[in-house]
Amino acid sequence: DATAEPVRHGACLGLGLAAMGTGREDVYEQIKQNLYQDDAITGEAAGLAMGLVMLGSGSTSAVDDLLNYTTETSHEKIMRGIALGVALVMYGKQEEADELINILTQETDPILRWSGMATIAMAYCGTNSNHAIQKLLHAAVSDTNDDVRRWALTALGFVMFKDSDKVPSLVSLLAESYHPHLRYGAAMAVGIACAGTANKEAIALLDQLLDGTVHFVRQGALIAQAMVLMQQNASTCSKSA
Repeated sequence: DATAEPVRHGACLGLGLAAMGTGREDVYEQIKQNLYQDDAITGEAAGLAMGLVMLGSGSTSAVDDLLNYTTETSHEKIMRGIALGVALVMYGKQEEADELINILTQETDPILRWSGMATIAMAYCGTNSNHAIQKLLHAAVSDTNDDVRRWALTALGFVMFKDSDKVPSLVSLLAESYHPHLRYGAAMAVGIACAGTANKEAIALLDQLLDGTVHFVRQGALIAQAMVLMQQNASTCSKSA
């Protein structure tokens, strides 16, 4: 009920986190009312928070609420919040999410297409599914939008984190791409999949990306390297010294 947009933004996120995965309809409806106010700052958080409340539920009504509102709002911030919210609803659903993924990946709006990539990441998280991997790699090399291509590679890290040793070699060619968004996505995939492993192949690939001239790619490589070296010390990994 606060009038300040940042306060409502924080309240939505706090409520979403507090009720994460509970599927509570009363909380969901309260957050939904904030989405429908069509305020960019509040709506972005509300879209994400609705996904948090319905995390892993696969609720078709929640997905419909979120996607239907994308046709009513002109705010890109709200669209981005909704895109992540939809993905969270499908967490761990694997094949049950395929119909939605196919719809999203064929959309003309790039925000909804990268929502499809994020939905693959959540639905097939940790499964190492060949079907999901192929879909992501196809989007990474064929989509016309930079955000979609970057998200497709980043999503690989979520899908493959239980078989992290394979990720650096899988994205190594894309890490050498002329396209900076592909290089950034490759860095994120390695960082997420190899987090806390101090994988030498991952560190070597990220070191190569640090030598580049594009600032945001170097930034991504540094973030990914920090993730790979988490919980390491000088005796377990000399790179962290």
